[in-house]
Amino acid sequence: MHNRLIEYISKEKLIQNGKKVLLAVSGGMDSVVMCHLFSKTDIEFGIAHCNFELRGAESDGDAKFVEELAKNFKVPFYLNNCNAKNYAQEKSISIQMAARDLRFAWFEEFIRKEDYAVYATAHHLDDAIETYFINQLRGTGIAGLHGLLPINGKLIHPLLFTSRNEVVDYVKQNKISFREDSSNISTKYMRNSLRHKVLPVLEDIQPAYRDILEQNMHRFKAAESIFLQKVEEERQKICFSEENMLKLSISKLLSLDQASTYLYEFIKEYGYGFSQAEEIVESMKNGHAGSRFYADKNVLLRDRNELIITEYQDNTKEKVILDIDQERIDYPIDLKWEILNEARFESDLNNAFLDFDKLKFPLKLRKWEQGDAFYPLGMNKKKLLSDFFIDLKLNRFQKENTWLLLSGNDIAWVVSYRIDNRFRISEKTKKCLKFEFKH
Repeated sequence: MHNRLIEYISKEKLIQNGKKVLLAVSGGMDSVVMCHLFSKTDIEFGIAHCNFELRGAESDGDAKFVEELAKNFKVPFYLNNCNAKNYAQEKSISIQMAARDLRFAWFEEFIRKEDYAVYATAHHLDDAIETYFINQLRGTGIAGLHGLLPINGKLIHPLLFTSRNEVVDYVKQNKISFREDSSNISTKYMRNSLRHKVLPVLEDIQPAYRDILEQNMHRFKAAESIFLQKVEEERQKICFSEENMLKLSISKLLSLDQASTYLYEFIKEYGYGFSQAEEIVESMKNGHAGSRFYADKNVLLRDRNELIITEYQDNTKEKVILDIDQERIDYPIDLKWEILNEARFESDLNNAFLDFDKLKFPLKLRKWEQGDAFYPLGMNKKKLLSDFFIDLKLNRFQKENTWLLLSGNDIAWVVSYRIDNRFRISEKTKKCLKFEFKH
């Protein structure tokens, strides 16, 4: 069986020659067999164990067993004690999910610090099949149809070439000791219910179901590759970034067959689900500009001709007093200033040169509000900011993210767009206050 392991590692390019692998070992049958198989290869490895403190003395016994296992193989042993129950309560997630997050976060951080190229878990073919069904029952896109992948970033699954039955046979033949996790017997978890109730029925119906599903998952993976290639081609035509925003052309999106599927692939990394993608497409078809859709820390705006995604910041009521002696702030915007003992003016939207003696201190920053008006540079007539924004063809996000520099109650600068004519540099200016805004 260790020869098949070596062949599989080579075929899937899981571990580069001369590189070390960290084995994630619970003490259960699968992970202990993985240790035995690796010990028969020339691959250098270490053993790591997470004690989640969920089963009291039983959990401590697992940790001690794995430590002894590492001693027997004469390889390094690493232990991480963490309370999964407390973490689950803090994050409002299941204990299983908490344990998973804690385990993988530790492995990822650990191998970055230590001299390990990858880390490995002992999932085999049956685990991949169970994952396939779990994904189906919870709802999934095409990526959920291939089960577990041989390699996923720094995580590898070197036992996917074998089945649970083969692992059991290997344990019997080699008289290998392992720890039995009592929670594996319980059917309150979906994976255990599938393992103990559903898959045995499938085996009765079709004894070769493992081979059939393994072939299917390979086909799904190939189909996913083709699908993602097409998605990327359309992404290049439809999506573009501008001023920390992602913009998507509505007309080009609606010209696609299965627009909801494409949109989901474009925006899922921002926290949006498929049902939201369907709602957004309906909004595009109905032509209602101004609709908003929220996900995680982002908000999507259905503008006139584009969908726009940006990070959501609810700071519309925030007002900042500027200390002239401070010379810089980096929140809520990156702004620095200096006093110049001369009259100077440069034409640059991100730089404002204001007549120092015309300003009323302290200066303030705030977001624009409906009804705000100013005298745009070069004009002696007041103009509503809302009309000014229309002239510039700003989208709603750009309007909402516009900051104003105030002198008393007067607008001295619409930051990054236009200074007020009343505070312009003139031949009478003796010194000026220069502001520099960085996006």
